[in-house]
Amino acid sequence: MKVNVIEGQIDLFSISIQEPIKPKEEIIIDKPKIKAYDFKEIIEQYKNSCNRIVKRINGALLVGFDDKTMYFNTSGKNEFDLDNDIGLMPGDEILVANKDIGLNDLQLSKLAIMDSKHYIKRKGDSNIIILSSKTTVINPKGWVIEYEQKPKYHENELFITKMASESTDSANKVTEMDKIITDAKDNEKLEIGDKVEFSYEDQSFIGKVVSTYNNAETINVSWNGKHTAFYYKCLKKIS
Repeated sequence: MKVNVIEGQIDLFSISIQEPIKPKEEIIIDKPKIKAYDFKEIIEQYKNSCNRIVKRINGALLVGFDDKTMYFNTSGKNEFDLDNDIGLMPGDEILVANKDIGLNDLQLSKLAIMDSKHYIKRKGDSNIIILSSKTTVINPKGWVIEYEQKPKYHENELFITKMASESTDSANKVTEMDKIITDAKDNEKLEIGDKVEFSYEDQSFIGKVVSTYNNAETINVSWNGKHTAFYYKCLKKIS
């Protein structure tokens, strides 16, 4: 058969066969895994002279003294200094505690009203920790805060509410507060503007609800020029 090739037309039979281009092989280099800094040298250096050493939940390290708290990042570098009384979270691990922090009357009164059978008081921590469906913390200002994280503590830091605690001198007041404060009844839902009766620093006051949060379990109250937060069971609505 005669094949007519028009000028400018490509003759498929004249095209040379090209070998397919093979993809370049990818060279995978295994990178060495970097081990987490263990802080052993820092802990050894300060363990006898500090008030406490805390491994934060984010991996950083805190070394606390009377006048400051040294902050070491996850690489072991002292990045900056913080206040001496920086608050801790339940998931923080207290590695060294040479000096304890006592509880105040406001914390103890709220603990008694919450009617919890057990509580955690860690040496070197100013918070009360209560275990329930969530981790509840009562801080020194009386704020009741809930966390999803599980607390890190020692067995001897778990106490029965109605027994005297050996962890801190002021914890003995828990038993006295249980006798003074009666069990709180289920309160009506509190709303902004409601008048409430409450106990603060061993005195009774009447104030007004100014805001709520944590599903209305934490209530901000103002009275006599003061303003603070209460657990909702610590307040009695005045009709």
